[in-house]
Amino acid sequence: MGCGGGALPGSWGALGSALVSKVEVRLPEVQHSGVASLDRVTRRHRSSTEDSTRVISKGVDMPPRRYPTVRQKRLGAELRRLREAAGLSGEQAAEALECSKGKISRVETGMSGIRAAELKALLLAYGVDDADLTQALIEMAREGRRRNWWNQYESVLPPGFADLAELESKAVSLYSWETILIPGLLQTPDYMRVLFRRGRLEPPEGEVEAHVRGRLHRQQMFETDDPTTELWVVLYEAVLHAKFGGSAVMREQLLHLSHMAQRDHVTVQVLPYTIDSHRGVNGPFGIVGMPDPGMDVVRTETALSSLYVQDDTQVAAYRLMFDQLRAVALGPVPSLQLIRDVAERLRV
Repeated sequence: MGCGGGALPGSWGALGSALVSKVEVRLPEVQHSGVASLDRVTRRHRSSTEDSTRVISKGVDMPPRRYPTVRQKRLGAELRRLREAAGLSGEQAAEALECSKGKISRVETGMSGIRAAELKALLLAYGVDDADLTQALIEMAREGRRRNWWNQYESVLPPGFADLAELESKAVSLYSWETILIPGLLQTPDYMRVLFRRGRLEPPEGEVEAHVRGRLHRQQMFETDDPTTELWVVLYEAVLHAKFGGSAVMREQLLHLSHMAQRDHVTVQVLPYTIDSHRGVNGPFGIVGMPDPGMDVVRTETALSSLYVQDDTQVAAYRLMFDQLRAVALGPVPSLQLIRDVAERLRV
């Protein structure tokens, strides 16, 4: 965990909250969009049949989802895994639930929801007796029907924003390896503005603030007195020396990073230049740790979007990479000192 328990200073934290409360987000969170399937990462696409097909279940008309979130797809993928582990076909699962095979297929792809009673019936048919797993899956199923803060953006933001926000809201841990940028959850507003103005999407100037507010809203999960999510970040040293926006902006960003690193739920480590070999050469990634470890998700970034990896073997490989990175990085205390030293050299 982070060294010490210092609180976030009142420099821009209050401003961030004010920005979020005053105006709703109008544009995409440009660094986060994309989806995945269970065994491979795929691109999200729009289907005309998804717009017109209706799902009938026990007399209740349920519209299929046009854009299943990563969490909804993960639930479906886990149900498919459990069905296959039980040696049951889609037809047999449908018989157990007294529904069509098509409904089972739609549930397993995240295109249709499933009620708690139906889910319990399926898990019983699959021979699942793990109470914790059962409860985690029920919670995931219920979450898909609740209204949350990110739903206010669904008409103006791409599905990727909801994917990321929803995953973060339920995560017990967020691990991040970064090679170029400070991670979004630790960025200051001015640092964000530079990235949005010069980043891969380059929104019009008038839309930059909307992007900033969206990211600040995500950060509010760490502004409570007792956060439930652990944030652990390993930064390549180059991240500290990239003067995005000039010395003043970068210095403020590094000072904010140093304050956040002292919170009990945040750990920041720096991988120094002097390490001549490490496992992070293929680029940045993030690991979203869920209450049930079998539901963890890895997020990677391309030039235009984010991709999600959910295959258990691949997720385990990323966890091993992250463990190896933090093992060779500076510890939290020397990392904090290095961040402060770089910030001091930027004093103007």
